[in-house]
Amino acid sequence: MSEIIRRRQRASWIHAVATVVALAGWTRVVGAQELRVAAADDAPDPLALRAPAPVNAAPEGQAVIVPSSRRPTPLLSPLSRWVDLQTGLLRARFKYLETSTGVVTNDQVQHSEQIKGRVKLDALATYAVNFGLSTGDTFVRSWNNTAIGTPNGYTSNLFVKQLYGSAIPAKGLEIQAGGLGIVRGENSEVTSYDNDGYIEGERVTIKRPRTFYVDELSVTVGYLGDSKTVSLWPRLYRMGELNYYQLLAARHFGSRFASSADVTTVAGATTVRNAFTVNTPELLKLHGPSSVRFEHYARFNDPAYGFLMSADRTVAGRFALSGGLTDIDKNYGGLNADRFDVGRRWFTTDTISLGHEVALQFFYQHSVNNAYALRNSQTFETVLIYNLLNDLRRGRVR
Repeated sequence: MSEIIRRRQRASWIHAVATVVALAGWTRVVGAQELRVAAADDAPDPLALRAPAPVNAAPEGQAVIVPSSRRPTPLLSPLSRWVDLQTGLLRARFKYLETSTGVVTNDQVQHSEQIKGRVKLDALATYAVNFGLSTGDTFVRSWNNTAIGTPNGYTSNLFVKQLYGSAIPAKGLEIQAGGLGIVRGENSEVTSYDNDGYIEGERVTIKRPRTFYVDELSVTVGYLGDSKTVSLWPRLYRMGELNYYQLLAARHFGSRFASSADVTTVAGATTVRNAFTVNTPELLKLHGPSSVRFEHYARFNDPAYGFLMSADRTVAGRFALSGGLTDIDKNYGGLNADRFDVGRRWFTTDTISLGHEVALQFFYQHSVNNAYALRNSQTFETVLIYNLLNDLRRGRVR
């Protein structure tokens, strides 16, 4: 009986927060400015660099004549009234991983498929059911093994990792509940949680900058765990449990500077995160980076600090070069990016757009000056990425 009372109290608290937020936001008139939502766990993999095709692109061998005063209207499937696909990625990679003791634990070809979207319950998607399907059998993994390499054994599992309802009762206010992704703001999966991670819970997101003086404000409560149970269905009973609390704010200052900060408590451990990205077009003209990033975290219960700093450069529209240094403390927990995990290391990520929504990426990281053993001291990956969704939208795939 006491447990039932506690659950009802938690539910009442959540409903009260949602009501207060809605009433506070409703009292102000909001401008029409549309702002970017910093939710990396719901966005397509940023590694898939591509060169955009012209609006009037046609299949090979066919000519298209477009009046200069009018743009062609894309053909929409009748299904698009109900289903809005947002991510459709097919990837294959060769991965080589070596521990700090020199043991090779991965020397293998792997494959990955990711599909994300929503079913719109009304034409404007004011109410929707959102879903995310992905390969990978752990919290930090979106890859399945092939029979090529070590460890061997082909796997082809595709799991429903996210499934939640969303409602937009007023402009600038969204309420979500169910199996959610994780909001990171400007922090990446290196200093936050892996892009493939998930929680069960509720989230209220407000984008009313004139009311709250930030572009985005979100409150999330739920349960984070079950790192080896990726399918949503066995985790649904966690909807009655709470061990994850997050308050996040994000702010953009023009097109040059973006920042975010959040306070997150998981199972009693509180972590503060902050990150910012600066676009530097002047340095790009001087053969410098096109953007620089710095992100960090500080944990209080078990005092620790970590950071990532990196720089990016785009060359000729087809080459994206990135590199940096990161340091994640030994006791972080293993739920951040599996490419990095814990320890101090430098890394580089280089992506080449091959056209027709295909990109080739090379990733390498190497640990430096660590006083403890690492399970991924050195990693090399070659990744082939195909953005199937964009080809479908442009009519190339029939």
